[in-house]
Amino acid sequence: MANTISSIDTSIKSLAPTFQTAIKTIIESESGPLNRTQAQKDQIEVRRGVYTDIKTNFDALQTAIQALISTHASYGMKSVSKQTITPGTAGATVLTATSTESAVAADFDIVVTTLAKAQSKSTTAAASPDVALGKSGTFWLGGNGTSSISVTPNDSVTNAVTSTIASGQRELGTGSYTLQVRDSSGVRQFRLVDADGKAVSIRKQDGTSFSADWQNMTTGSYDTGRGLNLTLNTLGATTSTALAYTAAGTSITINSTDTMRNIATAINAASQPEGRDFKASIVANKLVLTGAQTGENHTMLFTDGAGLGFGADLQPAQNAQFTVNGMSVSRASNTNITDLIDGVTLNLSSDAEGKSARLSISASFDKAAGLMKTMVDKFNAAVTHLKDKLASTPKTGADGKTTYTRGPLSGDLGFSSLRLDMINRLNRNITNSGSLKNLSEIGITFDKDMKLTLDSSKFSDAVKNQTTDVTALLDKAMGDLNTLVSRFAGSSGTISRTLTSIDDQRKSYESRIARYNENLMIRKQTLYNQYLSFQTQIADYGRTAEWLGMFTGTTTNTSG
Repeated sequence: MANTISSIDTSIKSLAPTFQTAIKTIIESESGPLNRTQAQKDQIEVRRGVYTDIKTNFDALQTAIQALISTHASYGMKSVSKQTITPGTAGATVLTATSTESAVAADFDIVVTTLAKAQSKSTTAAASPDVALGKSGTFWLGGNGTSSISVTPNDSVTNAVTSTIASGQRELGTGSYTLQVRDSSGVRQFRLVDADGKAVSIRKQDGTSFSADWQNMTTGSYDTGRGLNLTLNTLGATTSTALAYTAAGTSITINSTDTMRNIATAINAASQPEGRDFKASIVANKLVLTGAQTGENHTMLFTDGAGLGFGADLQPAQNAQFTVNGMSVSRASNTNITDLIDGVTLNLSSDAEGKSARLSISASFDKAAGLMKTMVDKFNAAVTHLKDKLASTPKTGADGKTTYTRGPLSGDLGFSSLRLDMINRLNRNITNSGSLKNLSEIGITFDKDMKLTLDSSKFSDAVKNQTTDVTALLDKAMGDLNTLVSRFAGSSGTISRTLTSIDDQRKSYESRIARYNENLMIRKQTLYNQYLSFQTQIADYGRTAEWLGMFTGTTTNTSG
């Protein structure tokens, strides 16, 4: 019975045991509809749990199936590249690399002469970082207060002028830039790149944000938000336009009472033009400036109007110099080199200088085998779950008699037929445009318990050596299975609709149970009032009897 605990239950406990028993008996006899409805709700909760598990299994299976169909958006069976690095010096790292599907299988011998380094300078040593230097003046960072732009106009960029810096942005650093123009699917696009060929973040034409990506061009004035304003023409040629920008920079004021530590803090807090910026530190009581970026195009740019006295370079700015298969290469950075070997991101390690390594790119079918294993696992999970819920489980008691416990789907011909159909579709010959006609030819078979198994080695060999035939076989086999599973999986499948119906029934049962409990509560209150009245009357009779007994010399028991 579904019990409702309330204050009335506490009140009933104050009655005589005989009356409590009477109320309990009456309530239990009148709780039949509530108990039956609760039992129905419990049954439907079990059914809902089973259908929820089935939906989870089928949704996961459908996702795994679709990853094996070449025409599906989620197809993932393409071969991926694998990189192997063999250093020329034992124990050295030299480089690391990642690759994409577009990387071509090949070997690349890389010999590193020098690594890219950032420029650095220092002052002479002071007595202490906290002692006033007695220096004063204006220290310019990244410029001298005036910006300018030099450009040769053409029919794509008809003019260029300096402009203000957008809030939250940094000025472009002094240097050479190129406005690149292209047509993409019939749409004119542009982007700005620096002297290293790296795309620069500039204002998007809709004015909402900044991006280094290609963006659509419109004719007219365009403000980069980084100190440069361009006049663009979409009818011009798709030619690149060279720009030479001189940054205004920013300044700090140094007073005679400032210490080396004060000055370093002010330099590091300044918003410097990007690309020629630097950081300040204190080493051995010397003020040291170090470029924020490596490479020859990122020398520090400053004007020491306070006479702090920076000497010659401790380290000049330099590019990484190395060869790839004998071809000389120079890059401003040691890491994230993406524009050298197509499909490969190269990173030179800190120990690379003066060392060599071989980078080998090869095709890998591990991902394809992994996707197939996922499908096999999800298929077995879905089919085994159905088998368990459809089964009637025998149990032999001590008396030798056997009883059977029916599964929640026992006797459901629809799910029984579905399970057999799923197995049959993967266990039969499959007509397709390739030479392979059965999944067993690529390592996919059923064992004696009708569980799907995968021979990963055989499957990978087939994918590698018979790619077109494997694709044709899987497109047909997985396509047919996907058609079947799709009737049940997803938000519009049969299982989802059934769950919606079950939820409607459950809400109905919950509403009826609430009404039954409410009526029983009222009934309890009525019975309590009735028996409380009886108990009060009996108590009154008892007091009267005791009073009469005082005169007659007798005793009357009225405890009930």
